[in-house]
Amino acid sequence: MIALVPVGEIEANILEYLKDSLKVRLAREVVIESELDVPGSAYNPKRNQYYATPIVKSISDSVNGYDKVLGVIDSDLWVPGLNFIFGEAEGIRGKTGIISLSRLRQEFYGLPPDTNLFYERALKEAVHELGHLYGLLHCANPGCVMHFSNSLRDTDYKDSKFCPECVRKLQLQE
Repeated sequence: MIALVPVGEIEANILEYLKDSLKVRLAREVVIESELDVPGSAYNPKRNQYYATPIVKSISDSVNGYDKVLGVIDSDLWVPGLNFIFGEAEGIRGKTGIISLSRLRQEFYGLPPDTNLFYERALKEAVHELGHLYGLLHCANPGCVMHFSNSLRDTDYKDSKFCPECVRKLQLQE
């Protein structure tokens, strides 16, 4: 079973959409857990961003009883070596990951809102991080959901599904 965990205030509609879509996409039960506070210690005022790794650890320490746990935050995230990230997994075959919604919105870039595009991007990032938690590395196929997204252009290009090779790898691991 997969738990979606809002970290800070997250709109119910996007959580419900992710819950329903992930259930279909991954053939797993998905539940929405109680909201967790955003750890203030993860905030870097110089960057105006949150360091993702301690937030993932906080989620992992707080939420138990699930195969996989995916945090959903509406704040900009970063990790050392990258200016920003759309998401992070605890590791390959780990338990916990997180996605950030902030840069998935058109409004972040001064563009008009596009709810359908925002939801599609959020689903792709959620499937991607859960793919890591289920044992997948980044995929060389730019159309596969497991392809690394260095920009929104990459995210928009790829599908929200695993390519045949990644599906095969997932089946071998079960």
